[in-house]
Amino acid sequence: MNILYIWDADYPWDVRVEKISNALMSAGHEVHVASRNLKKKPVYEKVNDLHIHRTNIWRNDKLNYFFSFPLFCSPIWKRFLDRLIEENNIDVIIVRDLPLAIAGIWAGRRYNVPVIFDMAEDYVAMVRDIWKLRKFKGLNLLVRNPYLAKMVEKYTFSNIDHTLVVIDEAIDVVVNGGGNVLDVSVVSNTPDLEVFSSKRSLFDSEAMREMKESFSVIYTGGIQLGRGLQLVVEAMPKVIKYIPNFRFVVVGDGYAVDQIKKLVSEKGLGEYVIWVGWVSHEEIYSYISSSSVGIIPHYVTDHVKTTIPNKIFDYMGCGIPVIASDSPPMKKIIDDNECGLVFRDRNVEELANSIISLYNSDINYGENGKKAVFDEYNWSRDTERLFSVINKLASK
Repeated sequence: MNILYIWDADYPWDVRVEKISNALMSAGHEVHVASRNLKKKPVYEKVNDLHIHRTNIWRNDKLNYFFSFPLFCSPIWKRFLDRLIEENNIDVIIVRDLPLAIAGIWAGRRYNVPVIFDMAEDYVAMVRDIWKLRKFKGLNLLVRNPYLAKMVEKYTFSNIDHTLVVIDEAIDVVVNGGGNVLDVSVVSNTPDLEVFSSKRSLFDSEAMREMKESFSVIYTGGIQLGRGLQLVVEAMPKVIKYIPNFRFVVVGDGYAVDQIKKLVSEKGLGEYVIWVGWVSHEEIYSYISSSSVGIIPHYVTDHVKTTIPNKIFDYMGCGIPVIASDSPPMKKIIDDNECGLVFRDRNVEELANSIISLYNSDINYGENGKKAVFDEYNWSRDTERLFSVINKLASK
């Protein structure tokens, strides 16, 4: 089949888009990705058999941003999708996240093509969290608001052919929003086992060598206030009393970097923090494997309760223990597989005690987590569910 994946940002890169596209191509399907083009890359590119189509480029950056904005009623996205569907004889559409969901549904109706909504996260809850932090500006402030998003969500769940979610808890979001439970499948954020191959050891850096010589706790991903990195910093004074060679390793980037760095400086903890910055996805696993513990201190909000971060499986697959806040999906995985410890949401004392407990523990949490990933939480299992949905819709 010819499958169109609609992605509302620039591509490359996104790990879930890549995994789904590669899985479909491995099954013999031809995959086309429709993406935004803020980086002004070629409007068409073929990379490893994946057809990447990008919106047209306007020389002026502000116009390029405005005209390519992922709005469901955008006439530019309508013409863009119509052209791709007609030129490539598209048989199935997959649309990622809420901003372009209705555009995907309408395109599917115009061409009598089934449409799958890939709900990688509870978008409405995520928007609420961002609004609380007042991080939207300009056109985002007008369009990405929880009230409009809720209306778009309701229409989407009532009109989509099938919805993919990443965790069981997200099924309730779909059903409560008007969707049919029979038209929902879990395709999680589990890793491809190939990423844990020995070739990852080819990467090396001075930071990695320091991490291996210390008791290092790593965080990977976006650096935002809701991710709870400030909690780790607040816990560090107690931790370093018991673990003098402790290091907090931060791999990633985001709007809160300066605020977290300022907090570290104010507390005089600079020598205990290793700032790596943003690295390629391939390098991430070398940094994780060089660490003693992986941490996910996310604030437990409605958004966090209905998703599962990729990093929990990355940590587990690399064989290191996990410390996480008590979001139900993360708590269940950690408790069921005895692969780490959980602390109460935003409780700095419990977070510090969890780090100290792992430091003193003889339990092989890391090996437990690795076994769970290789036995159960891996992409091959989720691929089977993805294929089942594709084949079901194609046979209608």
